[in-house]
Amino acid sequence: MSNQISEARLAYEIIMGRVSDSHWYRVKKLLKKHRLDISVKNVQFFANIRQLIPRSAIGVDGILDCYQKVEDILGKSNRVFRGSDVVELLRSYGIKPHQTTISRWFKPLGGYRKNKQYSPEKLKSVFVSAFLYKAHTSVGLPEDMNHG
Repeated sequence: MSNQISEARLAYEIIMGRVSDSHWYRVKKLLKKHRLDISVKNVQFFANIRQLIPRSAIGVDGILDCYQKVEDILGKSNRVFRGSDVVELLRSYGIKPHQTTISRWFKPLGGYRKNKQYSPEKLKSVFVSAFLYKAHTSVGLPEDMNHG
């Protein structure tokens, strides 16, 4: 096993705890599928996503798909978003949750306020949760979002 892969596994296990060789193999396979290098940074990202939403009906494969959508939306943005901007953006993607759901998504950010400003980096978890919510509540999930 190369040194980079050994370091990546160690970084993953620091976050997730000790994992079996078969678990590690599945992690590497999933990262490769999404064209992500097996690096310390990528496995830390993956582990953090798994902890953010540990049990998802669409699985980690779907989580990575959702995260890629979020990166497309927020990744290159250096603007700050108001809470109301976020809700409007979610609506433009067909995501219209109840206010209590929105409040739950924003709880780690100190709560939702329509005029409060949020950085794109901090909003990533909100958007991932929103896309997962849409996937869970949609009738007939797209094939690539249905297994993981």
